[in-house]
Amino acid sequence: MRQLDGWIRRFNQQREQLQLEGYVLQGSVIKRYLQRPARGAAKAYGPYYLWTRKIRNKTVTLALTADQAQIIRAAIRRHRLLESRIAQLQVLSEHIILAITPCVARRKTTPRGR
Repeated sequence: MRQLDGWIRRFNQQREQLQLEGYVLQGSVIKRYLQRPARGAAKAYGPYYLWTRKIRNKTVTLALTADQAQIIRAAIRRHRLLESRIAQLQVLSEHIILAITPCVARRKTTPRGR
């Protein structure tokens, strides 16, 4: 019973923390530099920001400005945090439901070879 109370308390705390404080996006943002040969020495260009994500099982990449990259990175961070909290809620839900509902009686096992 004590463990069940702890699970319920943690579940309620996690549920209260789910309030979103901004946009939520999937994917990743990378900062990239390019080097091109120019008269015997390589010249660096950049940074270029790219947002990559999956849409209908296809990888889609979009070029971004520095401001867009900052906003999208924050939205991706919120999405990852949201997914981890939902996973924690699912685990707690399973523990709580199995603890408060009657279970199917387990069968007795018989030794093999008889």
